[in-house]
Amino acid sequence: MAVFVIGHRNPDTDSICSAISYAFLKRQLTGREYIPARCGKVKPETQFVLDYFKVDAPQLITDVRARVSDLLNGQAPVSICKDTPIREVGILSRNKNTKSLPVVDENNRLQGIISVGDIAQLYLNLDELNNLEKMGLTLGGVLRTMGGRFLVAAPPETVLRGKAIIGAMHEETMVQRISEGDVVIIGDREGSQLAALEAGAGCLIVTGGFAITERVEKKARQKDVPVLSVPYDTYNTGRLLGLSAPVYSIMHQEMVTFQPDDFVDETRKVMLETRFRNYPVVDDENRLLGVISRYHLLAAQRKKIILVDHNEKSQAVAGIDQAQVLEVIDHHRVGDVQTGEPIYFRGEPVGCTSTIIFSMFEENEIEPPREIAGLMLSAILSDTVLFKSPTCTDRDKKAAEKLAKIAGIDIEEYGLKMFTAGSSLEGRTPEEIIYQDFKEFHLGAMHLGIGQVETMDQAGIARMQETLMEALDTIRQSKNLDLVLLMLTDIIKEGTLLLLSGEKTEPIEKAFNVAVKDGVAHLPGVLSRKKQVVPPLSSYLGT
Repeated sequence: MAVFVIGHRNPDTDSICSAISYAFLKRQLTGREYIPARCGKVKPETQFVLDYFKVDAPQLITDVRARVSDLLNGQAPVSICKDTPIREVGILSRNKNTKSLPVVDENNRLQGIISVGDIAQLYLNLDELNNLEKMGLTLGGVLRTMGGRFLVAAPPETVLRGKAIIGAMHEETMVQRISEGDVVIIGDREGSQLAALEAGAGCLIVTGGFAITERVEKKARQKDVPVLSVPYDTYNTGRLLGLSAPVYSIMHQEMVTFQPDDFVDETRKVMLETRFRNYPVVDDENRLLGVISRYHLLAAQRKKIILVDHNEKSQAVAGIDQAQVLEVIDHHRVGDVQTGEPIYFRGEPVGCTSTIIFSMFEENEIEPPREIAGLMLSAILSDTVLFKSPTCTDRDKKAAEKLAKIAGIDIEEYGLKMFTAGSSLEGRTPEEIIYQDFKEFHLGAMHLGIGQVETMDQAGIARMQETLMEALDTIRQSKNLDLVLLMLTDIIKEGTLLLLSGEKTEPIEKAFNVAVKDGVAHLPGVLSRKKQVVPPLSSYLGT
């Protein structure tokens, strides 16, 4: 089972680059499948990095709860077409050890489902052979089920009509029971065969694999009555006749189906309410993808996850409680992600998660390829704001220098290009800007949301300030937050313009010793949310 390496919601450059880099390292160390993932949109700065080093964005995963697709084994499902004789369904069910089979058309679109129980009910129905036309029996279906051959031919698609008669009694008694068009199952008795034809039989099925006499053949041709010879005795021929009917005659068209993206916990509820043996899984065009049952629910495994660049539930991908967290690699404070068993947790006080991951490359004596080195370098430059952030450590700088050498990059030149690509506000909605790097925090009795954007686009800030304030108000109300902050950080001037929405501005004024006017405050020298904004607020609010 693959392991997903994933960063936090609203991922920044470190979150995405760390996921890609650590997944690469784990594959090198174990030879197993580790897949980088993300749970949010790629930001302009990060997209510049991915494009520069020609690396694809990680797979988007917005919820790690188990889905129906996780229950499928990847093998093509066993299915049948609607014209398949019922007997073949029984044989297939036995060979495949399944209690029901989906019925599909030539384009693999689901038409119905048939179970072994349906076949048993048919077989136990004493009236099953009293209306052959209703059963959809055809000459071709009989021969396909029993083998044998035509003695007097007719089109295979010819539908049998009337009822089935076992011609084992005296001729006079037999003809009294034959109605026009009935099918007569009979042995190699010429007199009885002729009598049945004269009485209006619509088809003769001769048992034991026997032939017929010239007189019988001539009479059958005169009356345009098909004659079949099958290898079974009379008892087994009668028994198999009903099982020669096509699947569509007894299949269920009213079914409970699931789609691959359905969540397993919701699927479980439906199964408990309906209690069928098997449930087809189909796509949006009703094409069959597989079949699941309660057994699959018992065997279901939680998704295996490695968290990078975060360890708080509020920042993690949705459904994290139902996943199995294997590892955490992070450089933030210890949060509230809980696990049911001991895990590998590596949290270090450095400026960037990629700094930790690069240390793990070195510890295992693995040199990253140019593109992976470039991604880790980009993450360090982004998180440390070109080494200007107070979160930056000597380890971050040394790691960046080594990675720049591997990637063949001039740090200053490349760093400015990267920040310029990500700092423009042009063409972006207020919500996109706020959620670019947005995290929620519980500090004391307050529930806060703090977004941060590194930008050198001062003109864009001035144009959008009013609409940004309106969006902050909307977000605060919709998320029921006490306070929402947006840090507009200028890495060149080394300061932050802070926009805020909330009735209580005192925590900002007291924690940073600044004045808040019309929802705006200036924080000179403040570049880091993690080290320069959250700790003072946490201290003031008593957490």
